[in-house]
Order: sequence, then structure tokens, then C-alpha cells
Amino acid sequence: MRRVLVSALVVVLTLGSLLKVRAQEGDETPQGGIHAPSAGEALQGTVSILGTTAVDGLESWILSFAYVDDTTGTRFLISEGTKPVEEDIIAQWKTSTITDGTYNLRLVIDLEDGENMVFVVPNLRIRNYTPIETSTPTLTPTKDPASASATPTPTSTPIPPTPTLLPTNPVEISNSDFTNALARGGITALVIFLIVGLYASIRRTMR
Repeated sequence: MRRVLVSALVVVLTLGSLLKVRAQEGDETPQGGIHAPSAGEALQGTVSILGTTAVDGLESWILSFAYVDDTTGTRFLISEGTKPVEEDIIAQWKTSTITDGTYNLRLVIDLEDGENMVFVVPNLRIRNYTPIETSTPTLTPTKDPASASATPTPTSTPIPPTPTLLPTNPVEISNSDFTNALARGGITALVIFLIVGLYASIRRTMR
């Protein structure tokens, strides 16, 4: 019997803890704020602004923008309301109607007790009529370690030999020498032939 009572008591305590946790979870209220766009983002055209205004004690909210460099505190209204918005589109921002530049987006939630909650998204770049800046990496040339440490090997280039002119062959017979020798030989033979003929004629006469 005692064990049964102890078991029942443990069950009751466990159920009580679970009910308390669920009650606390049900009491949690969403955190207000702007979820998109993000700080520093480049925007064009009509931009959906996502966020939450559904907080405890909500009285009203107002969404506006201002130039980053403005020192007068001037702000421009985008949208305002009293209905809670939970993780949904708060407003549509038509950025094409303003000058390209850098802006801050601000959501102010006024509470019933007179307090307010302020959320700011800084440095939003409107780029409807100017190029969107892109970071271009600078390429640094790197040296190949192997080529940097290698020592060039000298190579010899053969020089072609200079041709040497040979002296003139003293026994070389030219065409003119051959012709002259032939003519002289012919004349000599003719003279010998005439002498022999003349000698034979004289000898016959003397008989």
C-alpha cells in the first residue's frame, strides 16, 4: 500500500511539472523586431519588410526610414498600424521612389504603458539607378618555388666553321690551254708531214 501511494505521488508531481512548463510556454510572447532585410544589404525595387510587432501591451507601431548621414532627425514614413504582426510582412517598401543612397530602417513599437521598443536596421544600400558594389578579389601572382630556386644551366651553341678557300691547282688545265695545245700539235704535225713529203719527192727525183 505504501509503494502505491509513493508511486501516485510521483505521478502527480510529474504531471504538475509538465503543466507548469506548458503554462510558461503559453505565456511566452514573440519578440518584436525587423527580420529582413539585413543590415548593409543592397536593395532594389519593391522590398518586403518582414518582422514582428505582436508584443504584450501593443498600442501601435510605425515603420520609417532616414538617410544615414542626416543630422536633422528627419524620417520618412513607410507604414504604421495597430494590428499585431507576427513574423510576417509588415510593409512593402517602394525603393524606386527615392534617391539611391544609404539608409537606416527603423521600427518603433509603442506600448500601452507609455514605453516603446525601437529596432533599427542600419546601412541599407538603395541601388535602383547605380551599380551594386561588388568586391573584386585582387590576384597576387605567385612564383613557382621550383622555378624560383632553379639555376639556369648554360648551353653551348656550336659556331659553324668558316669555309677556307683552297689555293689554285697549278696543274689544272683550262679550256683555253687545251685549245692552244691542240692547235700547236696540229701545226707541228702538218709541218712534219710536209717535210717528210718534200724529202720523199726529192729522193725520187734524184733516182
